[in-house]
Amino acid sequence: MKLKLKLKSLVTLNGMLGVPGGICLCIWALAAPLIWVDSQVSIIVDPVPFWLAISTDTARSLLGTIASATITTLGLVYSIMLVVFTLAAGNIAPRLLQRFSRDRVNQVTAGILGGTFLYSLSVLRVTGPDFRPELSIALAFALAAFSVLQVIHFVHSVSRSVTIDAEVATISTQLEDQVNLLVAKANGNGRDFDSASLKTLVNARQSGYVTIIDETSLLKLGSRGDLLVEVRVAPGDFVLHGQPLARISVPDDGDGLSGEVREAISLEPYRGAVDDIRFSVRILLEIALRALSPGVNDTFTAVACADRLAAALVKPVSEGLRDDVLCDAEGVPRLKVPGLSLEELLNMTIHPLRQAAKGNILMLDHLGEVLNSLYSIAGPDARRLIEEHGRALMDTMKSSDPIRSDLAFLEKRLDFDTAS
Repeated sequence: MKLKLKLKSLVTLNGMLGVPGGICLCIWALAAPLIWVDSQVSIIVDPVPFWLAISTDTARSLLGTIASATITTLGLVYSIMLVVFTLAAGNIAPRLLQRFSRDRVNQVTAGILGGTFLYSLSVLRVTGPDFRPELSIALAFALAAFSVLQVIHFVHSVSRSVTIDAEVATISTQLEDQVNLLVAKANGNGRDFDSASLKTLVNARQSGYVTIIDETSLLKLGSRGDLLVEVRVAPGDFVLHGQPLARISVPDDGDGLSGEVREAISLEPYRGAVDDIRFSVRILLEIALRALSPGVNDTFTAVACADRLAAALVKPVSEGLRDDVLCDAEGVPRLKVPGLSLEELLNMTIHPLRQAAKGNILMLDHLGEVLNSLYSIAGPDARRLIEEHGRALMDTMKSSDPIRSDLAFLEKRLDFDTAS
């Protein structure tokens, strides 16, 4: 379990190490079997196709050129990525650098270039007057051509990454996927979960941010060990050494069942976006709040962020969020995890935008439009919460001392009663 969490953390949190390194090693590993095939098939003494025929000097020159070009391009790719993304993070949001490092195009480009470099060096090492591995050389040429195409794709991806609307859309898509996982997927009843039997605390053995809670492993553990587990931390929380991570219904057995519970809750030195709705919400909010600041004054970027946050709220307000009790395969309640209520989700997204938009009639009016759209698809409980936000929006508008027509326009915008 712990190895699986570490591998997932390596791929997702340290993307410019795990994924590019894996691709690089896989391409490099191709050198050994292909060189062996070339040594077994006496291709140099037989008539070879014209596209494989090559002299020793040309082969060594070609491989050297490919190796030097790919390592130079790899350095250039990293330089471009760091410079452009640093500028973008300064203008949009600093925490976007973590997301950029997990971008698949960046990862694949670095991996292919690094792998082509090592592969070409390996083939060059065995190429000489007595042995010309034509098949291996042909593959090196094909990898070089593919690297050129990948670099072109990389440049296209970078140009899109520094476009703020594209970034907002990409972040919001990830947020929607995270939120949708919480929607209407409850399979347990909180009343059947015996919290009174949870008398043993499982404490953290290090400080760090909660990045992954492996619910599947905890459910299997609960079924196998016939125990109940209540997780007391949520993704994104910072946990201190010795702080309770969970409560279980069996006595503390050190590194036994309680140790497995501890391993299912991954702690990392910094907070990432893995299974962390709050982190993704805060990135969009950070972009919007920076856009609404007097130094930037880009209201339409904030409008775009508000629209994308509203898109992530569609399913929660229309279908509700899941309960916090989960059952195992036999239907027995085994696991209780911290929930993210609809009220908390709405407060987290709407309040900061409304507070930062004070005095900005355009943004306040658009927030009214967002609330109105959500109200039209909301269930009864969600409508009550949206009405409260509508009243707060009207109070914020009034505190800005607007002209009468602007206030009347916002009141007409809302299809629900905002009277206190």
